Amino acid sequence: MELLKDIEIILAARSTAAVWQHYVARLASLGFPNVSYRAVRILEPPCGRMLDDGVLLSSYSPYLMQELASLDLFESAPMHRWIIQNRGSESWDWMQRCRLAGRLSPREERAMDVFARYGHVAGYAVGMGDDVERIRAGVIVSGTIGMRQDRLDALWAQHGRLVGALSGVMHLRISTLPHAERECVLTLRQREVLECISAGHTTQEIAQILEVTPATVEKHLRLARRALGAKTTAQAILLAASSKQISGSAAESRKIPENRPFDLPSPGTENGHGHGIRRVAVAPAVCRAI
Repeated sequence: MELLKDIEIILAARSTAAVWQHYVARLASLGFPNVSYRAVRILEPPCGRMLDDGVLLSSYSPYLMQELASLDLFESAPMHRWIIQNRGSESWDWMQRCRLAGRLSPREERAMDVFARYGHVAGYAVGMGDDVERIRAGVIVSGTIGMRQDRLDALWAQHGRLVGALSGVMHLRISTLPHAERECVLTLRQREVLECISAGHTTQEIAQILEVTPATVEKHLRLARRALGAKTTAQAILLAASSKQISGSAAESRKIPENRPFDLPSPGTENGHGHGIRRVAVAPAVCRAI
């Protein structure tokens, strides 16, 4: 009866956020508080099959997601690759076996290491194949931080089929919901500012690097968030990185000019006071339109 109630709630939802909120809460009640949903559209041009942009939703740590975005490692995560290419479920032990056998690329290993630094060393991948025409999708789930694979396997043995069913219903519902069209192409300055923030620079530092005022930096950030439909700067970084509009390597090459000491005011500011930037977190649900 609980599954029937879940289905009724999900089918009655009128937004992606409402579907995701119920789905995440339900999986957390089963012992899987961390979940990420990835869906990509399959295009079939004359030259062959290719993947187009899609949807990414996550309840993992916003700092984990932001680090993956800044390093451009989303597509390199072995578990994300598995769910796009396969159907059914697979333990993260699969990744460990591949790594021991030397079958993972350096970027795939780096993505695994990012997850491990945040305490996620065990989990399951659930691939949904092409249940929705021309869309490949799946979820990755894990337990509480630090949980070992053997303990997670016990949870999966108890709730795995239910997780799979809920994931399938969630995917089918989200695929039918409309997504607002966005003007998501960033200007050069907007890309530069986001790249600098992803590299850890403050607003004051970025102003010195780009030789503009802190107020101008804040303006570019505001316009970038609006263009991408993001509520926070961290969301904007995540969306811009996943759409290949910014690069972490470009930001790392930028340095504060030697003739502009860090403790001196930037032009156009009074007494050197600019608006500092706080380290912001990605919201629990990050959505990109299919």
